[in-house]
Amino acid sequence: MFRQILINPDHRNLQMILWKDSVDGPVQTYKLNTVTYGTSCAPYIATRTIQQLARDEGEHYPLAAAVTIRDIYMVDILKVVQTFKSFKNYK
Repeated sequence: MFRQILINPDHRNLQMILWKDSVDGPVQTYKLNTVTYGTSCAPYIATRTIQQLARDEGEHYPLAAAVTIRDIYMVDILKVVQTFKSFKNYK
């Protein structure tokens, strides 16, 4: 999931990798364009992105948006329903 979240181009300098193939070789610079797994902020950014998407699209999918905003924890969603028929309403 993290690789699907793009970083603002202004912030990509904060996620650079410097690489040298050899001791005498030139330094190569790589800028990461997506959220990097393992960084301390990655779970927050992923959760916040999903919640923002639910807010943005809530008008089109009100039940799913409400569940996504309310019942999400660390990018996992848990929703308990009484019947399978009521579950199908959350598409």
